[in-house]
Amino acid sequence: MIKTLRPFAPYYVVALLVLLPMLRPGYILTLDMVFTPWLPMPSAVTSSYLFHAGLHVLNFLIPSSIIQKLLLLSILLLASIGMHRLVRSIAREQNLSASIYIASIFFAINPFTYSRFMAGQYAVLLGYALLPWLTQSALVFAVRPNLRQACWLGVLITIIGIVSIHTLAAVAILGGVGGAIGWWRHTEKRGALVRYGLVILGTFVVLSSYWLLPLLAGKGKTAAAIGGFTSADTQAFMTTGTTVPARMFHSLRLQGFWLEDRGLYALPQDRTVLWGLSSLIFIALAIAGAHRLWRTRRALVLWLGVTSATAIVIAAGALSGLLTALPLGAGLREPHKLVMLVALAYGVFLAFGCQAFLEQLRSKHQMWHAPAMIVLLVLPLSYTRAMLWGFNGQLTPRQYPSDWFMLRQQLAQSTATTKGHVLFLPWHQYMTFAFADRIIANPAPDFFGKNVIVSNDPELDGAASYAASSAQKALGKLVVPKGRQNTAALARELNRQNVAYVVLTNDYDYDDYDYLTTVPTLQKQAVYPTLTLYKNTAWRHT
Repeated sequence: MIKTLRPFAPYYVVALLVLLPMLRPGYILTLDMVFTPWLPMPSAVTSSYLFHAGLHVLNFLIPSSIIQKLLLLSILLLASIGMHRLVRSIAREQNLSASIYIASIFFAINPFTYSRFMAGQYAVLLGYALLPWLTQSALVFAVRPNLRQACWLGVLITIIGIVSIHTLAAVAILGGVGGAIGWWRHTEKRGALVRYGLVILGTFVVLSSYWLLPLLAGKGKTAAAIGGFTSADTQAFMTTGTTVPARMFHSLRLQGFWLEDRGLYALPQDRTVLWGLSSLIFIALAIAGAHRLWRTRRALVLWLGVTSATAIVIAAGALSGLLTALPLGAGLREPHKLVMLVALAYGVFLAFGCQAFLEQLRSKHQMWHAPAMIVLLVLPLSYTRAMLWGFNGQLTPRQYPSDWFMLRQQLAQSTATTKGHVLFLPWHQYMTFAFADRIIANPAPDFFGKNVIVSNDPELDGAASYAASSAQKALGKLVVPKGRQNTAALARELNRQNVAYVVLTNDYDYDDYDYLTTVPTLQKQAVYPTLTLYKNTAWRHT
């Protein structure tokens, strides 16, 4: 066992270089990654239902803060170890020495993964980390298509869909391009490829039917969300860059995530000297690796090259019209996620590009071989240095205020909250909380219970709310903005929406909600250091 794990030891060290300061007690809170002491059962059946239900059950045995950190650790290890295994299977008998580590570390630590970590998109990153494992299995299947390998591929795609439905778009591109190349190059296997390809698809459909069939029928939360997306969503989540070529260039550097222009976190180039030069070095090494592989594995180079080129074109918005015309294509409202395919190609090509460079250097300048190898090993860490040591100190464990726990206990003891709802203000889906010291998604529903009503509006250039409920739509019109409230209408709507309590946290623009004291049916019941609780005296459960 130890002998099997020994080749992966450097990846554990690198993971600790990133996460060690984040392993102290507390929660890592950043934008969409908002863990609370209680991981609730999902309220709707979506693709991720089994994933979050599993976390809910695991939470009975393990504190949620530990679960969160295990997930973050697993992302880095799955990504690097998966790439290591993929490159090793491609290299076969070749000795890649340090080159395989350079490529695998780069796949785990790069501008794409950095931005997604900072955005708290841990599910997307889990799907990303599974791509090398899927790719390796697909390569085995291409050589020996059989029932066992087909079923395993179907299961693996199902798992990816469970943790990250967005990654399925990347899987679809990999499968489509790979299938076309296999059909073209392996005429003698066409029958087996079609037969077992249908097994892969059938396995995925059967195992994913609990969410896939309602989606295809236009029902459920995911279908409602996709149906609500408009051109404003496409614009809000567009890859950064004023032109298509600019967006392509950003994607080529594994950047262009829409959040990068919002100033919410430091960019890698803000922390690294000659960052642009490092980008060019990685691109050049990847090209060299593709050239080297072309001699022996043309189908592989073609597969990864076409998929990454397709991802860049789609991420740049060049095919946005075609994408929205495709069934469920509108669901990919942030096409930059497909840049994960570019990172996948880089991971494979870098290993062979670095090896070619080091071999050439050894043959001509032996004395420079060892120093060059050390520089290349350090280069991925330097390139995305902002990711090291707790993301350069940007992410540190946080604790929820003690009065949040006190209020939760008070609400739990009230019979009203078992039958009525709790309105949580300020009315923002994302806002700055003092205890988090950054903008995060509102944690109130997970912390206080699913009967809590919060805003579902991202307030992002007109982007649609994600499957907003009727209560969110109705209350959202009445609670903001300051100075224009019809308090009588708000009082009536609170009753109509079965709201028994209103909670106001002393964060962000809470001063704009001082009108709550003038709502005739609201009575201040408790004042905590960071929270104020109002009771709706007119509430009567029927």
